[in-house]
Amino acid sequence: MSSSSPTLGRILCTLGFLLLIHSSYSTYEHLSYLKVVEKVEKDLPLDVTIETLVSVAIFSIGIVLLASPLKEILMKTEMAKQTIEKIDTRPSFITFDHRGRILTPEE
Repeated sequence: MSSSSPTLGRILCTLGFLLLIHSSYSTYEHLSYLKVVEKVEKDLPLDVTIETLVSVAIFSIGIVLLASPLKEILMKTEMAKQTIEKIDTRPSFITFDHRGRILTPEE
């Protein structure tokens, strides 16, 4: 991964976000116009739909470039990080109110 990837990722995320805001504003304006002229349409204009899809694609590419490398999730690797004290303790099985006190005489 080159050093320019995070910078390019931030630029693409910002550009995608701004385009998404613009497309939502365009949608709002279109719906306001339809309300004023008392016209009913089911679909949005094609340019707004395309702008929304392009902005989501640009934002997604920016997120991929900005993300850190994936980590290994193998059980062997995870278990190597654990200590025996951490693995062996099971606090959910510890009970202090059990019948063993009846079996052992108190002095």
